[in-house]
Amino acid sequence: MREKASRGPETPPDFQDRFRWHPEPELLGIRDAGTSREALTAVGAATWEAALDYLYDHAFVRGMGENTAYQDLRAGYYAPSDGPGRAPTGPTPLAELLADFSRRIAPHTLSAYHPRSFGYFTPPPLVASIVGEVLSQFLQQGVDVWHAGPVAAFVEEEVVGWLCDLVGYPRLDGDGVGLRGGPDASFGLLTSGGVMANFIAMTLARDIHVPRVRAATGGDPRPPRGAALEGLRVYTSDQTHFSIGRALDELGFPADTLAVVPSDDRFRLRGAPVAAAIARDRAAGLTPMAIAAVAGATNTGSVDAIGELADVAQRDGLWLHVDAAYGAAVRLSARDAARVPDLHRADSVTVDPHKWFFQAYDIGGLVVRRGADLEAAFGGRRPEYYRGGDFSVGGTGSSTDDHGHDAHDDPGQLNFWKLGFEGTRRLRALKLWLSWRHLGTEGLGRLIEANNDLAAHLARRCAESDDFEAFPAEPELSVVCFRHLPGGRSAAAAMDPAALDDHQDRLQGALERSGEGWLSTTRLRGATCLRAGIVNTQATETDVDGLLDTLRRLAAGGSA
Repeated sequence: MREKASRGPETPPDFQDRFRWHPEPELLGIRDAGTSREALTAVGAATWEAALDYLYDHAFVRGMGENTAYQDLRAGYYAPSDGPGRAPTGPTPLAELLADFSRRIAPHTLSAYHPRSFGYFTPPPLVASIVGEVLSQFLQQGVDVWHAGPVAAFVEEEVVGWLCDLVGYPRLDGDGVGLRGGPDASFGLLTSGGVMANFIAMTLARDIHVPRVRAATGGDPRPPRGAALEGLRVYTSDQTHFSIGRALDELGFPADTLAVVPSDDRFRLRGAPVAAAIARDRAAGLTPMAIAAVAGATNTGSVDAIGELADVAQRDGLWLHVDAAYGAAVRLSARDAARVPDLHRADSVTVDPHKWFFQAYDIGGLVVRRGADLEAAFGGRRPEYYRGGDFSVGGTGSSTDDHGHDAHDDPGQLNFWKLGFEGTRRLRALKLWLSWRHLGTEGLGRLIEANNDLAAHLARRCAESDDFEAFPAEPELSVVCFRHLPGGRSAAAAMDPAALDDHQDRLQGALERSGEGWLSTTRLRGATCLRAGIVNTQATETDVDGLLDTLRRLAAGGSA
């Protein structure tokens, strides 16, 4: 029998009366278990049932829901009106809202669960991740200042420590990571995704690395602003995520700061051409600042030569950032970890658990070799309303010590608002904490290996056929870019390239409308390709073969 917890303040006998205006007052005034627990249990069961109805009536049936044409879907959603109406003025029972969800939303979504869904990096989330997301929303912790989410800060600290371990950053002692491991210990924080993580990394390169470089040569040791940003260069490849360039734009850098160096025939950035570009820029009086590498490019899954780039960065004094939002997860697999080597040599690494850790949206992250750099860049301002998060619990005054520091400041207290752009931060860590413990590193690694094996199978099927080709022929991770060749290789070679490109787009659209699977498209070396990003725990080799057969049928039927 469930043991009763100690009770808080007694519920006033007329408490429920203040919610009588609603048809379900017991779901608003929930402080009394006798009044609300049974109703909450019923709502939870109904919500879970609606989720399972979506899963088995729609998600496993169609890769993309019905009415996928933009205008058709929009018209159907808003019918009978032609657009968004006014906000509702009165209440609606939750049962009606769940029915509305099942009617208006569930049948019309892109399904990450469908076993032939290989689109963007959107995995079917692990059940433990969904459970963690539900629990975190109940807890409603603000993981910005320690007082607003005390144990939540520790959950994130622990998960960040696991990510530092995954990257290969060393711990300075047996039990310390981050702020408690000393000023040179690795640390990081969880973000909304890779865009925010890359943004923070470029800020560190600007505000931490550039002043160090300039101070070492007698220059201005302050973080550069305005005209002081001119002449700096960040080196990246033609496969780098758009967020690197966006971050530089928003951080005030001139448009020519981003120096794009061509990738090799396997879409990898190599050390020698970057070193040559650095030498040319130095000779022209410019200041090389950073290298932004990628481990698991969104387009191709390619992995830059991180070891070579680390050698260049170390020799020439550049910050090395690696966007491993997707690819870092391969290090969960003992078998495949060597596909993404040398991450520990980077100054900062982006890792996105809502990609290949199979987590529910959203949870990204950035880990930094020297964790203290985060607070050095972002911790300079002290908002008055965060006062409680900078003082010891018993602090009552604002006196300073002999060094000018606040006498009640607790340097060991973990306040994530000091480590990045965000103030309010939700408890993203709990779902990963639960998932990692539920499967273990070995279990997560098994899921990674299965996806890599499926990608290799898809590439092999393309190589064995006359009507498909893959780029590159052997995938580095679990992304396969490929093209359908109508009439076979010889016939496709004689086609107008634009017509062959259009064929890939039409084929993708036909597959989407059919609901029998889902792929995205991309551009590689000026050509349009179908793109399979395999981060799907529900897929098998039979599904890969079936998807190719479906593409052939759609192409032959004229609907593509």
